[in-house]
Order: sequence, then structure tokens, then C-alpha cells
Amino acid sequence: MLGTVVRISQNIFKFELKLFEMKKLGFLLLLALFSTNVFSQQTYETISINGVEREYYMYLPTGYDPGTEELPLLLMLHGIGGTALATSGYGMNQLADSERFIPVYLQGANNGWGQSAWNNGTLLASDAEDLAFISNVIDTINTDVNVNINMARVYMTGISMGSIMTYTACRYMSDRIAAVVCHIGTMSTEDMNNFTPAYPVPTLHKHGTDDQTVPYDSNPVPSLSLVPETIDQLKITNGWNGDSTVTTIPDLAADGITVDKIVYDCTTPLELWRMNDADHILLFEPNNDTNSTEVTWEFLKQYTHPNPSTSSIEKNKSVEAKLFPNPAKESLQFINHGEFQRIDIYSFDGKLIKEGLVPNALINIDFLEAGTYLFKLTNSKEQIAIQKIIVE
Repeated sequence: MLGTVVRISQNIFKFELKLFEMKKLGFLLLLALFSTNVFSQQTYETISINGVEREYYMYLPTGYDPGTEELPLLLMLHGIGGTALATSGYGMNQLADSERFIPVYLQGANNGWGQSAWNNGTLLASDAEDLAFISNVIDTINTDVNVNINMARVYMTGISMGSIMTYTACRYMSDRIAAVVCHIGTMSTEDMNNFTPAYPVPTLHKHGTDDQTVPYDSNPVPSLSLVPETIDQLKITNGWNGDSTVTTIPDLAADGITVDKIVYDCTTPLELWRMNDADHILLFEPNNDTNSTEVTWEFLKQYTHPNPSTSSIEKNKSVEAKLFPNPAKESLQFINHGEFQRIDIYSFDGKLIKEGLVPNALINIDFLEAGTYLFKLTNSKEQIAIQKIIVE
């Protein structure tokens, strides 16, 4: 198994190299990285998640005045081995100046192989508290006096492993995300088998049919679904009515790639942009027929969340927590928005099973038999949060 994981790691890591090998992106990226105009309004930020320092970059559009502009927020997640800083060079800052939104680039933590990654249920995942990271970044920006964001227009997009993590966020944080665009990264099998978001999320998925890293429809990578499987799950969640419309994007670039835009007749919007004969790449004009950055924003900006959660603003953060996954097997991850110190586990009929101190991130439950349990969390002020967990 270790050899398999290492080979997978090597294959996925090639993505970052491919991006820099692409003439259309490499030169533009270098220009962006050294451009004072592009980055003068981009700041490096850190945030502590249960004692672990996490990093991100935030860009404020030219001429932005929080007193007069309430702008959408776009969270962007890099691929495995990538960086938030490099992702900020893909052109979203320039687009933000004209389209008026705030891009934020999150930095993943290292996995067991020393690669920057995300905790998304895959074999190459990190064990970082990424859902807490994402949620707390939203909260931090929302309370920043120098920033004024529209909480009903918080969007996410990810590349490769960042795309996989975006689907994980849809699973657990659909109350905070208005829409997503997922580039060349499918759902983890763990997410797909337990994908029951509180709200269906408008989704655009882009993928190459000749992808050798995250395969399109055959030879799946262990722990990852194929594109048709991901789309089929989204059809269920987003309420597919059994029909779809296929439009071919005009084929003007001599790149050997054609793009089919497939719009599914769903209650909640769902699109697949099938990049025929494309490998594990993003597409950028003029070398390709579409621009991944512009396609992303054109899709996202259409949508507003019907009932966005602003829990840290409107509720007492100290009584909020989240345990996941649910159902669970051997362990639970813990998002602690407050100061919980104790955890008590009860059977569903009220019998105390175990009591103790709250761990930093993971709660071991391998001693529990299959069934339904109540997890009671208590802080120093004797404030309580209770969550029902099904153990398989």
C-alpha cells in the first residue's frame, strides 16, 4: 500500500510542474509574482486554529472602500504541493479589480510526505483542521473593520486536491458557501458515500477526459471517485430532473482540446465542463478556448446563499462546535469555535459511557459499539453543546 500511495503522490505532484511548464501560464505567473501593481493590495495573514498557525493571502481590489462597498468573498485552494502565493498569480486579483470581489488564497498544511495538502479524506490528505481553518477565516474577515463582505456571497474554488477539499467543504459547510467551482479534482470516496449537505450548492466541475492524475472515467485512484460518479452524486443532491443541455465552446485555439459545456436540468444549478483530450491542466486564453479564471467567476457571481450562517456574529461562539464525520467509525474530528474543555459521551438512553478532557483535534471512538450516542461538550462557563453521532 505504501508503494501505491507514493506513486499516487508522485503523479498528483506533477500537476504543479505542469502548470509552470505551460507557456501560457508560466510567463504571466512570473509577471504577476513580481508586479507591484498586482500585489500592492495583497496582504499576508495568519490565524491560529487550536494553537496551530495557519496562513493565507487576501487581496483588496483597487479603490476599495469598505464604507461604501459590500463585496463577495472568494476562497481559493491550491493543489497538492502548491502554495497560496502561486495561486494568487492565476489572474484572479486583476479580475477582482473590475468585477469587485475579494479573493483569499488559503495555504494547506503538510501531509505525511511533506507536501502541502488538505484534510479531505484522500490517501494523501493532511491531518490539519481545515474545515475550522476555512470557517474561521470567513469569520475573521467578516469582523475586520477594514473589510465589508456580503455573507450571502461567499464562494469557493479549488484546483486538483484543492477541488477535492472544496467538495469536503460543501459536505460540511453548505450553510456558509453560496456556490463552488471545482477544477480537475473529484470527490473523495469518503465524501461521496456520505454526501448530505444541509443545502445543495450550485456547482461547476471542469475536468479533462485524458486526465492521467485524477482520471475522468476509468482506472480510479484509490480514495477518489471518477468524474461521472461525482456528477451522479451531485445530481442527487442538486435535484436533477432527468435532462441536460450540451453546448460546444467555439474551437478556435490550436490546442487539440475541445470543451463541452453540459448544463443539467437541476433544481440547484449543476454544470460539467468536459475538456475533451485534456490532461490534468487548467485552460487559459489565448492558447486555449477558455480562461479558467474568468469561467470560474462568471459562474460563481450568479448565486446568493438563501440562508447564510453568520454564527460567530449572531450567536455566542463559545457554545458552538462540530464533530464529524457523521456517521463515524474509529475517530471524530472536532471543530471548536469556543473554549470547550470537557467531553462526555452518553448512550442514546442516557447512560454515561466516558468522560474526559477535550482533545486538540481527533476524538478516538474505536471503543464504541455500533449505535447512536450523544456527545456533550462543556466549557469553563458551564455552557453546553450536544451533538448526536451515529457510530457504525
